[in-house]
Amino acid sequence: MLILGLVLIVVAAVLIVLGLFTTGNGNLDDPTATMLGLPVGSTPIFVIGLVAGVMLLFGISLTKWGGKLQMKYMKQKREMRTMAKTLQDAETKTNIEPKSEPRPEDI
Repeated sequence: MLILGLVLIVVAAVLIVLGLFTTGNGNLDDPTATMLGLPVGSTPIFVIGLVAGVMLLFGISLTKWGGKLQMKYMKQKREMRTMAKTLQDAETKTNIEPKSEPRPEDI
């Protein structure tokens, strides 16, 4: 999810930059707007901006959600490692039998 969110943010940023810097008026006699040198109306430019904005917001929310999931997964993994190490230490302590000193009766 984190990577998908970042991809959406990049695509939205590219659309916004294209809309800002490549949109213009061909000449003063012709009021048709151009985008990337192609004549387009005002409605397609608005829709491209709207789609870019929605993609940006969706990308940010996916990035936040994916980051939270990744942090939760990493925290659980760290806790599992700690529990496994504690269990392993406990098993080694119980498997080692303490050496008993000889009793005076055995001598």
